Amino acid sequence: MSIAKELEQLHQHFAQRQLEQTDLLPCIEHDSDWSSPCEVGSADANGMIQWQATRRSPTGSLTDLAAALEVEFPEALNEYYGAFFAGAITAKINQHSVELLQVWSEDDFDLLQQNITGHVLMKRKLKQEPTVFIGLTDQDDLLVSVLISSGEVCLEYVGKKPHHVLAANLEEFIAALEI
Repeated sequence: MSIAKELEQLHQHFAQRQLEQTDLLPCIEHDSDWSSPCEVGSADANGMIQWQATRRSPTGSLTDLAAALEVEFPEALNEYYGAFFAGAITAKINQHSVELLQVWSEDDFDLLQQNITGHVLMKRKLKQEPTVFIGLTDQDDLLVSVLISSGEVCLEYVGKKPHHVLAANLEEFIAALEI
């Protein structure tokens, strides 16, 4: 199954769980200067707005960024970051709580690419294999990353080499997530 299909199912499960628990879709603090095609309705009295994953058309791609950095990203990363506009997804894998980063808007996609550039350049400076982050954990400095050379999804502390493999690739990682 494609990463986009896996993500679509994950978003559906995440939204369904939120609906069951709160009678609302997933919510995020609303920022009128940072709107998204995935926003549903308008902000509530507390300044929160519901969101629902929305397919991007055309899809986003990290190909130009990879060329500029002179690396070849696993194709799965293009689908992961390019298929949807959405808020972050919280899940568990192997007893680790994770927050999967997603692209909120076109402006957010541009910012993401700048952050990936900084991350890859930092890894080069440290003489470490490059990775691309895809999520956060409940520890401030522990990232969920994709090792560019193999496509493995790993845990890594900021500035350190990946130290724990969570899955052999993004497809297996997404399939193993528990909402």
